This record gives sequence, C-alpha cells and structure tokens, in this order.
Amino acid sequence: MTHYAYLNARVSILADGLLSETRLTALLNQPLGQQHTGNPTLDELLNNNTVEQNLIEQAWLMRMLADFQVLVRPLSGADRDLLMYWFHKCDIANLKAIVRGKIAGLDAVTISEQLLELGPLSALPIEQLLRTEDIGELLRRLEKSPYGNIARQARRVFEKEHQLYSLDAAIDRHYLLGFLHKIRALDTKQRQHLLPLVSIFMDRFNLLWLLRYRFAYNLSAAETYYLLIPTPYQFNSSRLQSLVELNSLADVLAHLPEPLSHLLADANNTYTVDQRLIMEIRRVADITLKLHSFTLAKAFAYVLLREMEMRRVMAIIKGKRLNLKNNTIQEAAESSSALMA
Repeated sequence: MTHYAYLNARVSILADGLLSETRLTALLNQPLGQQHTGNPTLDELLNNNTVEQNLIEQAWLMRMLADFQVLVRPLSGADRDLLMYWFHKCDIANLKAIVRGKIAGLDAVTISEQLLELGPLSALPIEQLLRTEDIGELLRRLEKSPYGNIARQARRVFEKEHQLYSLDAAIDRHYLLGFLHKIRALDTKQRQHLLPLVSIFMDRFNLLWLLRYRFAYNLSAAETYYLLIPTPYQFNSSRLQSLVELNSLADVLAHLPEPLSHLLADANNTYTVDQRLIMEIRRVADITLKLHSFTLAKAFAYVLLREMEMRRVMAIIKGKRLNLKNNTIQEAAESSSALMA
C-alpha cells in the first residue's frame, strides 16, 4: 500500500531524531546551561534558567504532537483509532492532574498551569472540569464527554473508597481496557506485530501495580485483583488470581512465567522490578522500530520511545535545576521514563 511505504519512510526519518543513550548520558553530565540535544529550539529553552520547566515540557510535547500528526494522517479505520486513542493518554494525564489539584484544594488557575496544552486534539472538557466544586461533580461532568465510561467507573470507585490512589487506578485501568479493545479491532497481522510490545507494556502495568497494592498499600488479594487487568498475554485471569494470593514480593517473583522470571531474577524490590521492565519495553520498542517493512507496531514503537525520551529529559532538567547528584537524577530519569503507573 502506497501510504504504508510513505509511513515507513517517515518513521525511519523521525527515528533518526531520537536521542541515543550516549546523547542522554552526555545531557546528564553536561553543566546546567550548557546542555545540547541537537535541536536548537529545545536547546535554547533548556539552557535558559528563566524558562519554567512546564514551558520546556510543552515545547517538547508540541514537537512530539507534530510527529504524531504526520504518522496518523494517512491512516484510517482501526489503525487510526488505535493511535488516536493512545494519544488521548495525554488527556488522561490532564484529567488526573485536575483531580489531584481538586483534592489538594488548589484553585483553577493553579491547576491549569500544570496541564499540557493539547489544542484541538484534546477531547477533555477542561474548562468545565476546572469550574467544578468537587470530585463528584467533576466526574459527573466528565460522563457527558467521550470519556464517559471511564468517568462512570471512576465515580463508583471514588464514592466507595474516597482514596486518591483508587481513583487514579480506576482511571488508568479503564483507559487501558479501552486500549486493549482497540487492539482487538485490528486485523490479525497488525495484532501479531504489536504483540511483543503491547504484551510487555501490559505485563509491567499489572506486575508493578500488583506489587504496590499488595505490599505497599497492603490491600487484600481480592481488592488488588479488582484493580488489575487480565490480558491474553502473560497475566491472564487465572495467573493474576494466583499471584495476588502470595504474601511477599519474593514469592510473586518466584512464581512468574518465563521470560519474566529470568528478566527479574534476583530483583529484591519494586524499584528494581520497574527499572528492568522499563528497560525491556525500550529494548522491544527498539527492535520493533527496526522492522524493514511498515506495520502499525513500528509507528507505535516510535511514539512510545519519543514519549519515554521526553520524560527522561524532563527529569534530567528538573534534577539539574535542583542541584541533585547525577546518580540520583539518573534513577529519577529512569523511573520517569515509564509511560503509566
């Protein structure tokens, strides 16, 4: 197909602009005010200490959105729907920022300063949500938007538990359920190409949240299972039910299937588990990006890597401005590169 040949060329060109590990390490080691990414516009912002970090992030996001629009424009049908749905994760990030701001008692102006500007690509009624008095009203207003199903599910959870982490989890969970639904709408060939990348992405989400809920928040097995997402990948319903019944991180890791068992061998805390899974996502995305012919998975891999890059750079800049040590910044940058959870 002609547009696939075009997209294959465009992805290859865009991928050449991704920062290498060498360039990211150099960025970490360069003094504040003397940092270089290879993009003159972004470098000027990075090296101007009077520019707020949210403005730098916005500039990086606009660059990423421009790439995204190039990739999605020639697509149609289920292929286009999947990438558009993934992009709406930025709306989900804004929604959670508004929720946190409301719970913290911040005013609308302060909250709005923390939001990403997504322009006409946003489907979130931000102004209406900012004018709401409380979380209940916010979620009721959201029910009238394209995110109505997420809002209804989140409102049920919040009315029952009134816990921010439960509300956060409910929003992420139902967004990702919608993502899996979009995957199922693809043709068999596209699903097969996406399988390695989507599988490790969802495996990370389930395993990380299982460990947090059970051993950090001390939720029961039943409560933890309810917040997870059974998938057709490594963590189906039966396996998740078995894992949530275990009583320690070591027990959970000991009962993981391959290749996760090998990948996480000798990990002894949630942070290490997360870092290895993030590295694996990056590795699989890199492999997918190098496919010779175009598939939707190749475009998706590029979008993932660009997002992870943006988060890592923002964490490095923040750490530099706070005068943190490089090893602390490096750890924060790796954690920040995660796409959810």
